[in-house]
Amino acid sequence: MKKVLLIVILTVVAFGILNAETKLKMELWNRWTYQTIDGEVTKNEMALKRGYFRLEPKFGNNIKGRFNVDFFSDEDGLDGAGLKIKYAYLDFNNMLPIKDSKLTIGLMKTYFGTIYDWDYTTIEKDPSDKYKFVSSTDYGFGVTGYFPNGFGSYALAAYNGEGYKKTAGDINKDLNFVANLRVTPIAGITVGGSYMMKTKNDSEIADSLGTMIDNPDREEYSMIAGVGKFALGPFSLLAQYLMKDKNKPNIDDYEKVNTTALSFLPVFKVNNNFDILARYDIYDPDTETDDDGYNTIVAGFNYHIMRDAKNNPKLFVQTNYQMKQYEAEDSDNESELMVQLRWIFSETINKGK
Repeated sequence: MKKVLLIVILTVVAFGILNAETKLKMELWNRWTYQTIDGEVTKNEMALKRGYFRLEPKFGNNIKGRFNVDFFSDEDGLDGAGLKIKYAYLDFNNMLPIKDSKLTIGLMKTYFGTIYDWDYTTIEKDPSDKYKFVSSTDYGFGVTGYFPNGFGSYALAAYNGEGYKKTAGDINKDLNFVANLRVTPIAGITVGGSYMMKTKNDSEIADSLGTMIDNPDREEYSMIAGVGKFALGPFSLLAQYLMKDKNKPNIDDYEKVNTTALSFLPVFKVNNNFDILARYDIYDPDTETDDDGYNTIVAGFNYHIMRDAKNNPKLFVQTNYQMKQYEAEDSDNESELMVQLRWIFSETINKGK
């Protein structure tokens, strides 16, 4: 079914290319990973960790699409490579009675915390992605826009809630909703936050006799993200706090789990080609349980070998060394060295050429 769906989408996109200005873009991540646990080498590999193929057709001045295929080395070693559809949406600009607004429909970004504009300054994922708060993209629709005079931005969206790795495999009767706000009161300082309501599994199911009963697997989530960024000259600091309440209301012993994550990302831009960075994450999967979390420390640099005409990165090397320290005394700490070569190229095909 997934292969059929992919063929249909690619066919539609191909026809779109013939009738619209289209931007083609490819990005590849070649990575070497060296991992040790308690001093023992557990991984020493080179792999294509991620590859993106993107099409951005433009239908006039106010309608623009995006279609992304995400491919990667198959970790199971069965097929050689894995393939997922990451984006498939249309943007309708300035078509709502709200100035500087945009309506998006399809497999789109999840506007929560920093996951929707995370640019992988570190090789490690965005905190919301790494600690499984939300999926980076999901099927849905939403309205985004900007406040006047560069004061900030907003987003309101509704999603299936299953993410992009499944297709109609984990959907219930409730849509999931998110609201996001970013404000820049003065130059160099940005603050904001997100709130998301999410459910998993329907509230009722049929028993063996066909009678509707409470679903004991029902899960309800309430998630909050707080974001702050400070930038002055070559230095910037991004801080983020994440909180997730998980409830299982339809069981006799009411279960509630509170999960938190705190992340700091300082970056010092030495020059246009070289950045020094660090990152410190504190993760607690259950605040009521002692010694179940861990901290992650990252240090590294990004070296930009080549940029395009707009000064965007085109070819660069990322080097990260990170240590994971568990709170439990009997746990073995982990260390990992990653060196990644990222390269990006793009081309625009104009209609009629």
